[in-house]
Amino acid sequence: MKEINSEGVKNNIVQNISSQLNSVGLMFRIFSRTKSIRSIKSKLSSNAEYGKTKKLQDLIGIRVVLYFNDDIKTVKNIISLDYSEKCNDTSIDKVKNDEFKALRYNIVYSLDEEDCKTLSLGEHETSIDSTFELQIRTIFSEGWHEIEHDLRYKCKSDWDGFDEESRRLNGVYASLETNEWTMIKLFDELAYNHYKNHDWPAMFRQKFRIRFIDTIIDSEIIEIFNDIDLVKQFFRIDRASLILNMKRKGYSYPVNLNNIIYFCNITIIKDQRIIDITPQLMIEEMK
Repeated sequence: MKEINSEGVKNNIVQNISSQLNSVGLMFRIFSRTKSIRSIKSKLSSNAEYGKTKKLQDLIGIRVVLYFNDDIKTVKNIISLDYSEKCNDTSIDKVKNDEFKALRYNIVYSLDEEDCKTLSLGEHETSIDSTFELQIRTIFSEGWHEIEHDLRYKCKSDWDGFDEESRRLNGVYASLETNEWTMIKLFDELAYNHYKNHDWPAMFRQKFRIRFIDTIIDSEIIEIFNDIDLVKQFFRIDRASLILNMKRKGYSYPVNLNNIIYFCNITIIKDQRIIDITPQLMIEEMK
């Protein structure tokens, strides 16, 4: 009997997503799993519609855990440029202004053509979709989700009649979410203070919050940055737009501060003084 073989496909997806996010300097961790035969059979038997009107879509599960809350949409946009999203099967909870609760950010993507050829579904071919599920979370929410899943969701009877304790556990999540946005605000304020103090490397580090491999700025750029109005244009660059633009342009250079300054100038600022000292190959490729 032909067996399910999805491990190689899962590894390809993890490698591709990791490569894409690393290329733009995002701070993240990635986890993955394939469903066991036991788990597959259990889920398929839970609903008679599997194999008829619906298919199991999370044979492969990928979870991207981010350092910063404002990277969630950016990561979704990046991955959606490489994989086709099945919009009708996506589960993204909307934020409500009058409540705090854990939010799902789960997207179902179709496998690319090459992975579809590699995937083997065995006897369950009519019941399992050629897709993978992506979950996007932050480090703070990931810790809360793991505890909640193992000690409340899987043990629902333990919480019967203990509404106050359940509410307090939700309150922990509310505190974590508030702290996430407070942390981003703190980094923004720190970047602004470095801007006022003319500490350009520190300004860029805290402004962009990406994993730089080097934050030394060449003396030629430092001299040009004596023009404070020019620096102000760099400071006003939207971080999310920059990261997504790097992906769209196929940015493949080392993520160091000089290259990011060159890239921002080529694609956004267009100051001729910086163009004159930018490697010609980058100018040609990024235009």
